[in-house]
Amino acid sequence: MKDVAKFENLFRQATPLFLFGLLLAVALEPWLPYRDWLRATFGDDVVLKVAVLFLIGYVLLLWGETLRLHGLLTGLLEAFKAFGREQGQTGGRSGRGKANPKARIEAARLLIAALASDDASVRATSHHNLVRLVGQDLGTDPAAWQAWLAEQEK
Repeated sequence: MKDVAKFENLFRQATPLFLFGLLLAVALEPWLPYRDWLRATFGDDVVLKVAVLFLIGYVLLLWGETLRLHGLLTGLLEAFKAFGREQGQTGGRSGRGKANPKARIEAARLLIAALASDDASVRATSHHNLVRLVGQDLGTDPAAWQAWLAEQEK
């Protein structure tokens, strides 16, 4: 889970640098080293072709990320719907019970990630919803919730 978060963070940070580098390569194409060799080997529009190739790859990565996020958010919404139905049936007792365990875990995973937000209101809301969803309070430390999540995933 930590490796995924590190990759996502690196991807988010590297995106503007990558796009700026691509912009520079296209804008400074007349002054690129080995420009004549590149043109003779790959054609006059080699820089444009490479830029388009990288942008298509990047768009495909973003598309995959939107599919992943859609699945996570759908799981989160399903967990909260099940939680709401369960609360209505149990008279407001603990969030554990009949709710779809897989959707509950996905919802918890998103809320745990949100505990690391820079925004205090996002952290507070995430903590509140985690407590409601799980039925216990492990505090606001994401590490404690990560340990709980690892135990639930076993």
